[in-house]
Amino acid sequence: MFPQTAEYALRAAVHLASREDDAPASAHEIAEATKVPVGYLQKILRMMARRGLLTAQRGSGGGFALAKVASAISVLDILEATETAIPRIERCPLGIPGHANLCSLHRLIDQESARMRQTFALTSLADLAADREGTRPLCAPRETHEVTIQSDASRRSSLGQVDRQTGGKDNGA
Repeated sequence: MFPQTAEYALRAAVHLASREDDAPASAHEIAEATKVPVGYLQKILRMMARRGLLTAQRGSGGGFALAKVASAISVLDILEATETAIPRIERCPLGIPGHANLCSLHRLIDQESARMRQTFALTSLADLAADREGTRPLCAPRETHEVTIQSDASRRSSLGQVDRQTGGKDNGA
């Protein structure tokens, strides 16, 4: 739906809003947490800093931090910083001369674009970082799990025979 640059910028901004402290985070830390290539992310972070959404601090202990509290930065702010437009339809996109007003289809699309823009303007980074639904916007780092695979013969001997009609275990009863 959005360009990759906007998606990456939103991931980085939500990550910064979700951090426990206000200390700057390095581009490498943000890239690792958000699964974004560090070289590309550095350009995005600098773009957001130029737009006044982030602060950039050089040197040891430097990095990037939110320039304002997370509740004062909207999703729309991030999209606009990455030059991502939410297009509106002002006249017939087909160029039909008799369509001074939008037809029902294009009016619906325009209304939904306006509603999406309003929703993004009213949704802050703090809202996204709040985790109300129990699902974080960013996935936890990949974990490894040990998996044991048994052959059919060893599974049957350890579980007992399976009743083919009911799918249940046949325990001899």
